[in-house]
Amino acid sequence: MKSQTDQDIRDLIKEHGRITFAEFMEIAMFHPKIGYYTSGTNVTDLDYYTAPTTHPSFGALLSMQLEQVWGLIGKPDKFHILEMGSGSGALRQAILDYSEKLNVSFSKSIEYISIDYRSPSISPADKDTNFVRSDRIPFKNMNGCVLSNELIDAFPVHRFIFNDGNVQEIFLEINGNGEIEEVLDTPSTPEIGESLESSIADLPGKFIGEVNLKQLSWIENVTSSLNKGLILTIDYGGIANQIYSETNALGTLRCYYRHEYVQNPYIRLGSQDMTSLVNFTPIMKKGESLGLRIAGFSSQRDFLINLGFNNLMDNLRTRSLPQRQSDSNRMAMLNLIKPGSMGDFRVLAQVKGMNDSIQLHGFNNQSPLKDKAILNDLKLPETPLITRGNLDFMEKRYPHTSWDWDQLWPWNNE
Repeated sequence: MKSQTDQDIRDLIKEHGRITFAEFMEIAMFHPKIGYYTSGTNVTDLDYYTAPTTHPSFGALLSMQLEQVWGLIGKPDKFHILEMGSGSGALRQAILDYSEKLNVSFSKSIEYISIDYRSPSISPADKDTNFVRSDRIPFKNMNGCVLSNELIDAFPVHRFIFNDGNVQEIFLEINGNGEIEEVLDTPSTPEIGESLESSIADLPGKFIGEVNLKQLSWIENVTSSLNKGLILTIDYGGIANQIYSETNALGTLRCYYRHEYVQNPYIRLGSQDMTSLVNFTPIMKKGESLGLRIAGFSSQRDFLINLGFNNLMDNLRTRSLPQRQSDSNRMAMLNLIKPGSMGDFRVLAQVKGMNDSIQLHGFNNQSPLKDKAILNDLKLPETPLITRGNLDFMEKRYPHTSWDWDQLWPWNNE
């Protein structure tokens, strides 16, 4: 039996007639009443976890990078940090908390603005007064950083099939049985073919793939909002020849329901997540055409290590913490740089109005933040610890570590 959301989405498709997969995904993910991200489901119930909810050291290390950018653009009295796709607000909290301990002047300059489709799931006492419900930046002439983490992978994508040198787009219709049916036809916009132009020669004989056109209008909006500073984009994906390769011949679209992979995007509509690998090449090229300069592109693992990840880990080891608390924090931190997982996420830095000769710490293998002697002189804050707002990887992997043996013991001590 189909849910009401399922039926509502089918009715919307029927009303519009043939639609692109991107239009379908926009409805399923972002429709105000029935979308996966927007229908009111609490963020903790969704089918993913992110670096900010894994451990606050992620935000602490980003603070190190942001402080450098603040200095490079002249230490303005107002340094904007605008986070797009801010979710629960965990990253904002981690950055603000660590920045306050890192550098008081830097901390006082920060004006943090959160943008998302829905309000952050934080308590009223911590309510973010600089929250904007939107998918675009309604500001101009900002000096600072536009930051996103796992945002672009959720943008609606057009799906296509390449066969014998011909590109056709996948459209959706409702058939006579009331079911969603895929049909092939000429692409709905020439932008699809244009975005594939440099990759077609390398595509396998038959290939199913995705094109994310929304990311192009997104980078235009972000660039126009920034006067001077950094655009930092973190997500899973790669460059064009990695995305459009034999390895991904069936496409990179993935669906998840209750943390399990689902092959069919046309079931549990509004209740399952949809995502695809990010092709960073168009973002880079579009950015360059708009006057941005690429200041770095690396794995999340290398980026965090260059910002001093190992030093935060060393600090954790020297703390007098209960063993379980120490182990929980260590496991969560290692998850941030784990190969085959978050460690392989990509980090793209694009700068505007900044000196061409500057080198950002996160992309410098000789970064001073990796030098223990320098860090000892700086007297950096202690490594932040996980709180209730973070996932407990220790408990998930080893549930018995959270048991209270006194409560489990059936006899009292009398």
